[in-house]
Amino acid sequence: MKILRFNITNEEAPEMLRVMDIPANANFQDLHFAVLDAVNFDTSQLSSFFICNNNWEKKVELTLINMGTDEADLVPIMKDIKLKDYEHEVGQKLVFEYDFVLMWRFFLEVTQVYNSEEPAKEFPKIVESIGEAPKQYETFDKYPEIMSDEDSELVHALEMKNMDFFHHDEDEEDDDDLWEKDDIDGLEDFGFEHEHGDEDFF
Repeated sequence: MKILRFNITNEEAPEMLRVMDIPANANFQDLHFAVLDAVNFDTSQLSSFFICNNNWEKKVELTLINMGTDEADLVPIMKDIKLKDYEHEVGQKLVFEYDFVLMWRFFLEVTQVYNSEEPAKEFPKIVESIGEAPKQYETFDKYPEIMSDEDSELVHALEMKNMDFFHHDEDEEDDDDLWEKDDIDGLEDFGFEHEHGDEDFF
């Protein structure tokens, strides 16, 4: 099973580093939950990943849900795209933006790609943790006094879309096949337990 090792940093807590191993066959929604778990954030907000070039310039966006109102506005959805669908190699850079009001921004960079014989239930895992993660709700001063029209539209869209997977139940079993059957011997060994779609983006 191919494993990607990411360094995860945050612009507001430069002393923080999390080193995470996650299978290349995971999807970006899996990575979304794994990053939030690594920094002890809740899962109640929207997010986007951006595939970046070597200068951290955003090139491709993947969103947690479809927020477009027009077909031309549609962007790839995290659960439909596996990490391996992009040619991840050492040096690949991602930006993870979480909570479009507070706008937490995390930087992920692939530092190693390797094969592992460990069972899938061992992943994702943090292999190194340095420094304190930022406190998600340490201060409300970061919230704007007046919500913008764009933020109001996001809130309304969330209500309309019935975001059940935001209320992630750690005890909930999920029988959907996240990994290719060649990668693991049985879904009971898989550690992720949140919702996944059945359709592939590609």
